[in-house]
Amino acid sequence: MAGFGPADGSSNLPRATICQTLAFAEAGGNRTKLRGILFDYGHTLVWFPHYREIRLISVRNIQRRLRALGVSVEASKIQSLIDEYAHGSKIQRVGIDTEFREILSALGVTGYSEDDLQQIIQVHWHPYVQDARARKGAKDLLKYLKSRGFKLGIVANIWSGGMSPALEKLGLNSFFEATVASVDVGYQKPDPEIFQLALSHLRLSAEETMMVGDNPISDIQGAHSLGMCTVRFMRGPNQTEPDVVEADFKIRNLSTLTNIVRSAPRKL
Repeated sequence: MAGFGPADGSSNLPRATICQTLAFAEAGGNRTKLRGILFDYGHTLVWFPHYREIRLISVRNIQRRLRALGVSVEASKIQSLIDEYAHGSKIQRVGIDTEFREILSALGVTGYSEDDLQQIIQVHWHPYVQDARARKGAKDLLKYLKSRGFKLGIVANIWSGGMSPALEKLGLNSFFEATVASVDVGYQKPDPEIFQLALSHLRLSAEETMMVGDNPISDIQGAHSLGMCTVRFMRGPNQTEPDVVEADFKIRNLSTLTNIVRSAPRKL
């Protein structure tokens, strides 16, 4: 595993210079400047102190709703299907209603009403919204970045209805000019399309944008493939996952990002 701060590598060049070479490369003699930063949501900006427990609570909530409909399903089967959609091994559908209809169909659940469907969706997401906590230093970092004129966005493999209430509760929603949630748009990270949607909303190119996230595939490989500078956040359940591509930086504290962006060329 590479060290923290500038990521270790075989080159003798400082990693800040490598990052600029990768993501802020000269084009036509003019150096592209850093103008925007995209963040992952879960386990990066926000963490869940009772993550294992709330996964179980969420599934048991769904179990209870299904029992009320006369259907008994093992918790492990519900969790497995939810994970398949969350991690992209199922084809992504646009809309949380469509996603949960497919999950219920796979569980053999029929004859439910629209109200039943909405209740199942809500009891699944409610524990995650309630347990969400801002990472230490997140708000101060976002305030600093906004004061420096950076455009900020979120790109997340999630439903906006499970993310936006938590961001609002934590006082983080107002910092972002774009939030792109996979369930709403039909693309999941690391698919380049979801990153492109965020870049389009912010009117930025990949070369002038940095991606900060904890997942080596969804966040780092996905953003790297487009030519973004990448910062891997080394906390949460993905911190022991091996690199797929080398992140330009690895950090354990969000506050470290202030030092990285200070070294990057800026567009005035």
